[in-house]
Amino acid sequence: MDELYAFLFAGLFILLMLCVFFGGSWNVPHTHNQNMSVEKLNWKIIEFGNIALKEQKLEKKEVLENNFGIKNGIFFGKVSYKRKFEIEDYILKNLKNATLSFSVKATNNYGELYIVLNNETIFKNRALLGDYRLNINPRRENVVEFGTSSSGWKIWAPSVYNISNLSIEMDYSFKEIPRYTFFIPEYIYKNLDKCELLFDFISADEEFNITLNNQTEYSGMPETRVKVVPLKNIKEGKNLISFSSTGEMKLENVKLRLFYY
Repeated sequence: MDELYAFLFAGLFILLMLCVFFGGSWNVPHTHNQNMSVEKLNWKIIEFGNIALKEQKLEKKEVLENNFGIKNGIFFGKVSYKRKFEIEDYILKNLKNATLSFSVKATNNYGELYIVLNNETIFKNRALLGDYRLNINPRRENVVEFGTSSSGWKIWAPSVYNISNLSIEMDYSFKEIPRYTFFIPEYIYKNLDKCELLFDFISADEEFNITLNNQTEYSGMPETRVKVVPLKNIKEGKNLISFSSTGEMKLENVKLRLFYY
């Protein structure tokens, strides 16, 4: 019996020593179910380069006729010259000066040379040999007519004029509005976070406008050199952005920046 107790106490002592040297609390493992995924933001750059809005002074010369003759006499009949010509709307809108030029290559000066533009006489006189320039006020559609008065009592010959190099010369100014077309794919548009226009402002003598798809996105005069303009009217597919002003302006490093997921 004593041996039984001895073994029992020995076993209890061994368990006690194990708890002292190797014991501790037991923790039950658990899982943490928090979603840690984060969407990555991408970007795309569309370069437009440098943009300048400046008035250009241009000239246009159109030869209406190389050579023709007119005459008028009692026994020789009357031969006149008539020509229609048109002027483009954009030239007419920006026209500064217009002249009708021609050369008299031969004449007997038996009568007066007359020129009628749009039913208004712009020249009526005896014309010597030489070159002529007449200031005119043309319309979109014009009719010019050359004729001569009769030789009168000089019945042996008609009044004669031979004309060459009939031309119209126009001076006009033209300010072309910078327009740019760009394309936004479906995958970018559907995941678009924001769109903005960046540029370095160089100079402008008037406020200028930035229009996207016929909607004004910016109107004013930048106060800083680097300007960022948020664009709201972006659309999927084809887009049109334009820059306009009543004055002149210059921008550099113009680019479109799109952020999307």
